[in-house]
Amino acid sequence: MKVIICGAGGVGTTLAQHLLKEKNDITIIDQSEENLREIKEHLDVNTYVGFGSQPGILDKAGAKNAEMLIAVTQSDEVNMIACEVANSQFNIPLKVARIRDQHYLDPNYKSLFSKNQISVDLIISPETEVAEAIRRRLIAPGAFEIIPFGDKKIVLLGIKIEKNTPQINKQISKIQEDFNDLKMSFLVIFRKEKIIIPNKNEKIKLDDSVYIIADTKHLHKVMGFFGHQEAKANSIIIVGGGNIGVSLAKRLEESKFGANIKLIELKKERAENISVELNDTLVINGSSLDLEILKEAKVSEAETIISVTNQDEVNILTSLLAKKQGCKKAISLANDTTYRTILEPLGIDDVLSPQAITVSRILSFIRKGSIRQVYSLREGEGEVIEADAVEDSSIVNKKISELKLPNGVKIGAVLKNNEEVFMPKPNLKINNGDRIVLFSLSKMIKKVENLLSVRFRYY
Repeated sequence: MKVIICGAGGVGTTLAQHLLKEKNDITIIDQSEENLREIKEHLDVNTYVGFGSQPGILDKAGAKNAEMLIAVTQSDEVNMIACEVANSQFNIPLKVARIRDQHYLDPNYKSLFSKNQISVDLIISPETEVAEAIRRRLIAPGAFEIIPFGDKKIVLLGIKIEKNTPQINKQISKIQEDFNDLKMSFLVIFRKEKIIIPNKNEKIKLDDSVYIIADTKHLHKVMGFFGHQEAKANSIIIVGGGNIGVSLAKRLEESKFGANIKLIELKKERAENISVELNDTLVINGSSLDLEILKEAKVSEAETIISVTNQDEVNILTSLLAKKQGCKKAISLANDTTYRTILEPLGIDDVLSPQAITVSRILSFIRKGSIRQVYSLREGEGEVIEADAVEDSSIVNKKISELKLPNGVKIGAVLKNNEEVFMPKPNLKINNGDRIVLFSLSKMIKKVENLLSVRFRYY
């Protein structure tokens, strides 16, 4: 498949890396010759200097034969025009655009992105995606990831194993034996740089990032099982009145989250505008690095501080200051992905990367095809897939114990009749029409296609 990527930043480069693994033909367009030269040194891609919104540049890049265009430049306008030119002049089937300015996403103007106007098949708003990711985390304190599957009847949980985790150093078989009435299964473990598909003899170890599949009805029981019995936060401080901070505050207000919410914004004019825009959120004007401002926000009494300014260093320092002042939990935004590995030891509880979330969302969309849902883990290292068991699939009418799953693939749950969730026990039989939730290493995707008798279509 031929893919054109407009934008040679972190998102564009990471997408190219993952799509190359699947033997796709990749061309990258960027106005920076230096950026393209650097990419060319590490990746087998074609490159063109210029703007992806210019028809001549797209033509040179092979747009006439392209099946997909992904526009992730720093300019919303360039991204939108690139998609429209790709549609009107070259009839490219699938167009993806990253759009940050929330004015373009106003529901009053939703018809803007249609076949008759600006043709975009998927709009990615990193700010919206990050805000929603944070909101989900607040629902289940202690989880660094929470993703619904199976019409919200199944949930994927990412849990960090800490010193006080009750199940630390226990074998999975022993855990499952002791808690066999708990509907959950161990899907995958990230242990430092290793990816482990856990068998029954695997032990849970300190600092593991464990991904669990669970019946949504058992969500809070599962969290308690791992030592997380925290109630939802009653007091939340949001730092940064940009798109992410405001979007998060609105989502919490609209969902009747029930917490006392404060938002700290540095710029006075912006703070005044936000205070009018929000209904139940107290807006404080000042610097989050000023201890007096943090005291005014009553940081010592807050359960959670969420720092989402556009400066990584401010987010990190704010989180550390807040924890030192007595705040129980700190969530920090980090655009630079290199910060992820160093922040956890410092005491920051959760680090969010807009780049990683954006890449995951785009990969999930373009790989979806006849699959119901796909969620990428660790920027595409592995994927959680929800798919229907179709009649001609090799897994139908077989028990779990009879399946010859490829190495790097594991079933996490089966949803029957769109109602009842079953964990993958040896005697469980998979029937036509069942929904399967499984994990696959990215390099095993082709084998998953064969296993399920489906194909990942790209348009």
